[in-house]
Amino acid sequence: MHASIWRFRGDPDELVRAYESMVTEIPAASMRLHLCLSAPDGIVLVDTCPSREVFEGFVGRTFGEVRRRHGLPEPERIDDFPVHAAFVDGQRLRPA
Repeated sequence: MHASIWRFRGDPDELVRAYESMVTEIPAASMRLHLCLSAPDGIVLVDTCPSREVFEGFVGRTFGEVRRRHGLPEPERIDDFPVHAAFVDGQRLRPA
């Protein structure tokens, strides 16, 4: 499993509206572990992919097209890391 952290700066309310519009296009079943955090100066997304290769394909094609279509700006910053451990509702996920 591979995780990425995306930082978007701007009006948090506007960014959340664009985010909510965007996620209607993304199948919920494909979001194994995903967070949208509201910050005073924008939003932060934490997302996971099965592998670094899947992450790179998603960043390079799919996400940019969907993001632009719904008015979410370019991220200010993207960091990505391999996942060592993940817990959801007290259950440990088994990273692939």
